[in-house]
Amino acid sequence: MLGIMEGVVYLPLHGGHTPPKLFRYMVSLTRPLIKYMVDELGEEEVLKRFSNPFFFQAFSCIVGFDWHSSGTTTVLTGVLSKALEGLDINLNIVGGKGKYARSIPDQLDKYDVDKERLLKISRIAAKTDTVLLQDGYDIYHHAIMFIDEDRWIVIQQGMNTEIKYARRYHWSWEKGLDLRYLNEPHISIITPRYERGIINLTDHNSLEAKKTMLDILRDGGLKRDLQRLIDRSRHSLYRWIQKSGGDIDIPKDVLVLPKKINWEEVKKIYLDKPSSYGELLSYKGYTKQTVRALTLISKLIYGEEIGWRDTVKYTFVVGGKDGVPYPIDYKTYKNLIDFFEEAVENSGLDRRKKRDMLRRLHKNIKI
Repeated sequence: MLGIMEGVVYLPLHGGHTPPKLFRYMVSLTRPLIKYMVDELGEEEVLKRFSNPFFFQAFSCIVGFDWHSSGTTTVLTGVLSKALEGLDINLNIVGGKGKYARSIPDQLDKYDVDKERLLKISRIAAKTDTVLLQDGYDIYHHAIMFIDEDRWIVIQQGMNTEIKYARRYHWSWEKGLDLRYLNEPHISIITPRYERGIINLTDHNSLEAKKTMLDILRDGGLKRDLQRLIDRSRHSLYRWIQKSGGDIDIPKDVLVLPKKINWEEVKKIYLDKPSSYGELLSYKGYTKQTVRALTLISKLIYGEEIGWRDTVKYTFVVGGKDGVPYPIDYKTYKNLIDFFEEAVENSGLDRRKKRDMLRRLHKNIKI
């Protein structure tokens, strides 16, 4: 099984860097926490927890980062990467922001896994949230956390610089993914912000349109149909915008025809004739612009329905980096680190004694 998306979180873009002291503390607390969790739950269950956007967000708050910052994703990924170094557990993480995401192929060489399978998963997740789900957020962070090639999660984040928000996407191996049409890969999208007028080809309403798009590419009819659309766009496209706008509030810029399509790359798709969207996503020619053209052709010429709609509680323990809801309490932070290091060292204790330790933590650490 290749997996399914777990959910999405919106986060405002924040500048600045994590103070080095705070980062060191975050790593120092995360290391015994992960060891303790693995001892209690097992590696697979810990991996499942991090695929959940709520858990990921809460864990970031536990170790002292901002719940409402885009840096939550990049910093916690970096903290996990550092904390997992040298631990005698089979949890690994590669990737990150920018150059770290691009170096995933090289990073995977260090692990005894099916590298090509994990890379395929990585590319499908990234391309789906870039090309099939055009929601205005450009992916700039991409990481894979895994036990092996069959048990993995993908955590990636997109940025919308105009509204200064980030959007985080979680993928998990747990449920099978429809590689033929990549239909409904999202379990949920968790966000306070609802985007309007997006192109969502993962929506179930887009299934027939995707079949039409695949046929157009395999038959070599994209250029012909696009010209037909351009010839009639001055009047029929305008009337369609006016008609549809009242029903589903699609902004006009969603329907702007693409200015540039790489026809040589499209020709490669035509010659190879891929049989599924899982294959189609691997082609460089299957870009946002190509999808945009296919979307309009499928709707306006062939009458297929398109999904335009967005498919849409955190606890602080030691404070937050920006002083929200209060500054980092380093004394409490040190107590937490000491406690969980002791807990890990005594992980062989029976459950009654472990509960006693947790009661002691609750009694001695006042937040």
